[in-house]
Amino acid sequence: MNNTTALIDSEKRLGTLTTVTASSAELNLPQALAAAGRRGMARGTVGDFVFIDCDKAVILGRIIEVHIPEKNRPALEHQIEAEAATEPVGRIQLLSTIDKATQRVVRGISVKPRIGDGVYVAEGASLSKSIQGALLGENDTVAISLGQISGIDGADLSIPPEKLFGRHCGIFGATGGGKSWTLAKLIDEISRVGGKAILFDPTGEFGGKVPGATELAFTKAGSGQKLVHFPSERITELSLFALLRPTGQSQGPTMREAIRSLRLAKALKADSSLTTETNGSSTSYFSADFGTVYVDSNGCVEKSGKKISDFTGATSKFARALSSETCNFNIDALTDQIINECVYPTGYKDPNVFGGKNDGPLNYCNTLIVRMRSMLASPELQCLFGSDGEDICEQISQFLGDKAQRILLISFKNVSFNHNARELLLNTVGEYLLGLARADKFKKQPVVCFLDEAHQFMGQSVGDEYNSVSLDAFGLIAKEGRKYGLTTVIATQRPRDVPQDVLSQLGTLIVHRLTNDRDRETIERACGDLDRSAAAFIPSLGQGEAILVGPDLPAPLPIKITQPDKSKQPSSKGPDYQQYWTPADGSDMIEK
Repeated sequence: MNNTTALIDSEKRLGTLTTVTASSAELNLPQALAAAGRRGMARGTVGDFVFIDCDKAVILGRIIEVHIPEKNRPALEHQIEAEAATEPVGRIQLLSTIDKATQRVVRGISVKPRIGDGVYVAEGASLSKSIQGALLGENDTVAISLGQISGIDGADLSIPPEKLFGRHCGIFGATGGGKSWTLAKLIDEISRVGGKAILFDPTGEFGGKVPGATELAFTKAGSGQKLVHFPSERITELSLFALLRPTGQSQGPTMREAIRSLRLAKALKADSSLTTETNGSSTSYFSADFGTVYVDSNGCVEKSGKKISDFTGATSKFARALSSETCNFNIDALTDQIINECVYPTGYKDPNVFGGKNDGPLNYCNTLIVRMRSMLASPELQCLFGSDGEDICEQISQFLGDKAQRILLISFKNVSFNHNARELLLNTVGEYLLGLARADKFKKQPVVCFLDEAHQFMGQSVGDEYNSVSLDAFGLIAKEGRKYGLTTVIATQRPRDVPQDVLSQLGTLIVHRLTNDRDRETIERACGDLDRSAAAFIPSLGQGEAILVGPDLPAPLPIKITQPDKSKQPSSKGPDYQQYWTPADGSDMIEK
């Protein structure tokens, strides 16, 4: 066959169109009946891709229904053992158009099929070539290999990273559907083509499964991993309040004032133009602009008995430093500074100075102080407040600056579930990456962030009624990261728990088996290209099979993801009951 006729093979004719509607067509399928002894020769079944020959163009379609006309059904049982005269009828979903001359697939139906047009089995190599021609530009040399179009031999599928990751990507599937395999495959492909990716691994199932990856871990490092912590000075003040949960009426305002004072202490220490003098355990900082402010040996601002005007003047001078949104102060001194804040507004005899110790607010703050000291010293929160291990921000910067490093894996396996530490920590790292993106760090070095178990970290708020923070870092990356070169791939088995405004930002969806009606409806609402005919295949997809949907694809495509090598497959299996559950007497439970 030459190039202009390669799409149509007369030997693979299935039938003839008998009915045409705006989005589908019906045809006779004389060879579709599984008659006795001829089942293996039957052709034309649900899921098959077909070509409809429309002269200068070909319409790509998919068989979505096969049935026997109702009037012929009673005679079928009598014919099935003999030469069957009954012909099945099929319905085709019209997907896209292929120009015979260029063999390029274009979205939509640009030619109208007519009754009498022939329908042929879509040959794998031809279909693959047409789709690849539509996806790959003339200058595209980099492509991500996914696997094959399901059920068609030789229909390999590769997609340029711009069209797979450029508008963000979502991987959805129930347990056992192959979601983790797909994630592993994409990461392996990014490494192969010379890209960069950061994998957030909440469960630790990818540890040691990504060859050549730089592996970091919070709280406790495993084999081949480097222990890291997130520097407390980069935590947002909102996250700190959500973690410590001061009450709104007394503890919250006192804690905010203490943070303000500690920021002032840091600014005073950093200003070399000030006149300093150390007297015992106290250091004074003098400026003609505001007067004198005293800081004790713990780094806390002293207030009791000190001039109010001097403190107010200093806060005005360093107003910019005091307006920071992060915890860029000595967090270990926070409890002592709260105690320093618990003073009377003015002195008993001198209204120009702060008064002495006030037991009223101090008593209100005692529970906060005790809770704070406990949490700051807690081993569970050393990933945020400790100094063990490396600074993860520095590690990320090194990764971005090293062209030889391709994959950065960050494990949250050992991070505590208490105090919402996991959610806040991952959200904080996401905020840091978003800050780098807004500073144009990824413009010439695009990075893809993979977030597994995304439903745990998106669309939620942590804290209480007085102090809450939205876990929106990765939602913001999905909404604005694309223009900065930072894109995200979210993977979850519960798409219904991902915010709708985040789902709407995902350009490419890889949908594995989903059995929950609400999950499937969520996907359908989020993606206009996935109609009910295509979505009907989702519950019956096998392991590793998925529906690939995206604005750059000619139609929703069923694909079989290439299985990763055993050494690269994530450890997502459940417990081995056969090995560990044994009767006390050692006998077999099942007679063989």
